[in-house]
Amino acid sequence: MKLFKIFNIADNNTHCVNNLTVKKVETEQELEQVFNIRKRVFIEEQKVPEKIEMDEFDKTSEHFIAFLGKKPIGCARVRTNNFVKLERIAILKEYRRKGYGKKLTEFLIDYCKKNKSNKILIHSQAYIADFYKKFGFKTVGRSFDEAGIKHVKMILKIT
Repeated sequence: MKLFKIFNIADNNTHCVNNLTVKKVETEQELEQVFNIRKRVFIEEQKVPEKIEMDEFDKTSEHFIAFLGKKPIGCARVRTNNFVKLERIAILKEYRRKGYGKKLTEFLIDYCKKNKSNKILIHSQAYIADFYKKFGFKTVGRSFDEAGIKHVKMILKIT
């Protein structure tokens, strides 16, 4: 049986399932932990150039971090303009395929819904597009190259 609790429902900034907690970044230390996860996953593992990975949108985006107990294991950012875009979603390699990415994505979608978004955009790496399809994302257009990696544009319409 899974234990499911949502904390801070009024501001919907924290979500906890079992020992995994997903929360909006609130401190410089948490933001540094997010950047360290992104460096490990995107820069070291996937060889994305740092100048592409660490971009100007970091200053204006909302950042989220996933902790397993007290260990930071995942992150994401949400960028809002005339749209809502989920970006930089990452789980450290040793914690993948354990359901943590699913919980992180569920939190992000719920966060967007509670903030009155009617459409969520994501540029998914092509190899993981089927993962996002399970949440209702639909592929739009053809694949494209971003940072040397094949991506697809995906949209989730919220009703």
